Amino acid sequence: MIIYPIIILGLLLIVFGVVWRRAYYVGIVGIPVEERTHLDTEKLLSLLKRKKQDDAEIEIQQNTDPNLKKAEDLFRKRQFISAEKWYLEAIKTDPRNDKIYARLGIIYIKQKNYSDAREAFEESIKINPSVASRYFNLSFVYNAEGDKKSGLANAKKALKYESRNRKYRRWVDELKSKPF
Repeated sequence: MIIYPIIILGLLLIVFGVVWRRAYYVGIVGIPVEERTHLDTEKLLSLLKRKKQDDAEIEIQQNTDPNLKKAEDLFRKRQFISAEKWYLEAIKTDPRNDKIYARLGIIYIKQKNYSDAREAFEESIKINPSVASRYFNLSFVYNAEGDKKSGLANAKKALKYESRNRKYRRWVDELKSKPF
């Protein structure tokens, strides 16, 4: 009779370990465990290093610029109009911060202000051309404006930087299936 609680406790510990490992891994690297088997070790290490650098950069920037900190808080609370104002103030103190332009682009997409979103993402890409999500978002903007050719070109660039991203691949396939 005492063996059943021991077996149940053992199974609970195993399940807890698996769930914790998955949550820890997704939290650190940002990719689910199922997808990590498709990545080689070098790519995995580069993703981990880039994530740590991004987190450190954001923390440093938030600590040094109160406008950016306020904007990030409002953005997380989905108060986009107020966040836009604070991001615009933060640009005055740090005009080379590509993340601010990317956030503004997202805000403008939410507002369906595609011309400003396009300008914001283009500026973000000009500052840091190696971030796939910026090309993806720019692709979305071009598509919304009716420029399918530029949308497809930017979607392919996003896929070039993150070739295993399923969302980018689906978007490229969707754009290819639409007539120009």
